[in-house]
Amino acid sequence: MLTGASPILTTLDVARTIQFYTEVLGFTSSWADSDPATFGAASWGKVRIMFSQDPERAGRTEGQEIWIDVDDVNALYAQHLERGAMILSPIEDKPWGFREYTVRDPNGYHLRFAGSPTHVSQGSGEFPPGVELVRRLPTAEEYTDVVGSGFFKEGILAQVLERAWAGVVALNPNGKVIGTVRIMYDSPGWFSIWDVAVLPAWQGQRIGTAMMEEAFKIVREESPGAFVYLFTTKHEFYERIGFEKESVEMIRV
Repeated sequence: MLTGASPILTTLDVARTIQFYTEVLGFTSSWADSDPATFGAASWGKVRIMFSQDPERAGRTEGQEIWIDVDDVNALYAQHLERGAMILSPIEDKPWGFREYTVRDPNGYHLRFAGSPTHVSQGSGEFPPGVELVRRLPTAEEYTDVVGSGFFKEGILAQVLERAWAGVVALNPNGKVIGTVRIMYDSPGWFSIWDVAVLPAWQGQRIGTAMMEEAFKIVREESPGAFVYLFTTKHEFYERIGFEKESVEMIRV
């Protein structure tokens, strides 16, 4: 059983990096192997990030990302603003169900801090009339409109969509894509679902649930009894549509 993971980031200056993570980002503990430091780490709760001095490799780190879950993302955002962190994208509710913002560290890594969204849907809880589900992948433009431009690095999105096995999009009555689901064929009998997103104005109206149910139908038609995995922290929603409580990342269709 896996019990944890700690990324090791290559850096230009370990001591300076640790100072940034503690004094600007607010990490509560740290250590270094020597003075001057060549290896060290900073920790906060269950999050631990290690740093290795490697100026040659560190020069190629710009844009690499780390996702960090936060209990009170609004309070942390205010703290990072006050301490002068370089905010690459301001805090906002995202279509994939998180409220998040992105900070750049001194080495070019992008740290995405994410918590619960504040958006309260005005939806009725019923599937809206005129909305249509279509079995296809979104175009890169449609994906960006719903999921956002920062989810993949520039030039990568087209490749990601090309490699997808199937997808589902939700169209509003005017034919505009308002929701997406991407399905990957991992191996015979094994599939995974990614990028389940609905525009905030359309959330709370069973569109996400309907897209997932349609995705299950697609997989079931191809491979009855297959296992489907997904990446999520929104356990309550996925338990409601059949994912196992003990392992909410998996369902058998």
